Amino acid sequence: MNRTMDLNSCIRDSAEPPVPIRSRRVLVADDDEGIRYLIATVLAGTGINVNTVSDGQQAWEALHHEHYDLLITDNEMPRLTGIELIERIRDEGMHLPIIIASGSFPMEKVRDKPELQIATVLPKPFRILELLNAVRLVFQAPSGNFTADQQAPHRRCVNPQPIR
Repeated sequence: MNRTMDLNSCIRDSAEPPVPIRSRRVLVADDDEGIRYLIATVLAGTGINVNTVSDGQQAWEALHHEHYDLLITDNEMPRLTGIELIERIRDEGMHLPIIIASGSFPMEKVRDKPELQIATVLPKPFRILELLNAVRLVFQAPSGNFTADQQAPHRRCVNPQPIR
């Protein structure tokens, strides 16, 4: 099996049109340098422009200086947790799609706080294909409004194809 091909993407239902994501911008906030590097490397390999920061406060500042199409954030970070960051983002009226990649974020919080509009939660450790699928689903959703309660029917990771 060619491991490099597995990093690219998963097959979509044939009824779904391809979604170009080459010009997308993603901000990754995580205090773990290895996780930041992994996420940035995988997404950059698909043509996504990725910036990384090491805590929630840096993410907050970056969001005020640059436009991003997606935020991927850990929850447990110094200075400003992921949930505090998301609350600030929503309080300011930003409609940025958000994925939480965390080993300590209970899924119940997503259901208990729908106003946070969290697209999905990736429990750490996650697989690279889970990350790529989550990003693809967010970018395919109308206006990025994919929520954790929505399910994508009939998606399978077989015979991966490059993200276009």
